[in-house]
Amino acid sequence: MLESWDWFVGLVEAGSFTRASDELQISQQTLSSRVAALERELGCKLVVRSTPLALTRAGETFLAYAQEQDLARSIMLRHVGEATIGGSGKLKVGISNMRGRVLMPYVIDQFHRSLPGVSVKLIEGTNEELVRLAERNEADVVVAHFDSTHPGVTTRPLYREEVVLAVHPRLLEKHTGLACDEAVPLLESEGLARLSSCPFLLETIDDISGRVARSELQSAGIKPSGLVESENLMTLLALSVAGIGGVFCPANMLDATSSLTGDLVRVRLSDAATYDISLGMPASAEPWTPAQMFEDVIGALFGESFEQG
Repeated sequence: MLESWDWFVGLVEAGSFTRASDELQISQQTLSSRVAALERELGCKLVVRSTPLALTRAGETFLAYAQEQDLARSIMLRHVGEATIGGSGKLKVGISNMRGRVLMPYVIDQFHRSLPGVSVKLIEGTNEELVRLAERNEADVVVAHFDSTHPGVTTRPLYREEVVLAVHPRLLEKHTGLACDEAVPLLESEGLARLSSCPFLLETIDDISGRVARSELQSAGIKPSGLVESENLMTLLALSVAGIGGVFCPANMLDATSSLTGDLVRVRLSDAATYDISLGMPASAEPWTPAQMFEDVIGALFGESFEQG
């Protein structure tokens, strides 16, 4: 019966039978049959099979109990895992797509050397989405920029990140009328005003690079509207390499993708383009070895000491 409860929670989170069956790796028919069996057992209708999926009042009530038992079982499995060599359970980590590409291959490899029995679920999203994950206690650890006080979240600074403008040399020379070695220091000292005619490729405003980009362009008197806007920074970098536009990107991400982005010229921006990346953890969470181990591993591999501004 508990498996059916889990599937019901998965259905509600996915929002449709099609998506839920894909995520749960079961057929839509099996999922629909399980929900129907639950409804017969409880003697009430739980869901309205519409697009999008809707819950009845009984379904909303049952969902609260199903989520409580899911949390209770997770805590139980964690406690059991504490006594198991290699651990057990699932660690939920919130991180952006790009930072995941850069950091996680090293972190997860080292993490699983210590706790091979613990699986890791990566939850990728924009910075705003990741912060909300931490605030809602929907992830065990979140790697993101926390720019203010977030109730219920404990943060630990990890490293400093700096957004730079990455642009193809030909595009830079075309829109400044200067050679690269002259254009870069001029832009860094005077700002981006000379690039008013340059096309830009922007991340959405929900992510840090997107906010930094719009702020830097506005300060330069340039209307912050991009030729292309995307949540996928790798796509924007590929477009920039093709000479289509300039992209605002963390410098460490460029370092990690140098095989793709090595031809791009970097222009440093204002001090506001440098910020802290921190680990965020729900303050109410009980101490759990896998979460502590993940924190220790990522801190050892990528952490750096710095003074808070």
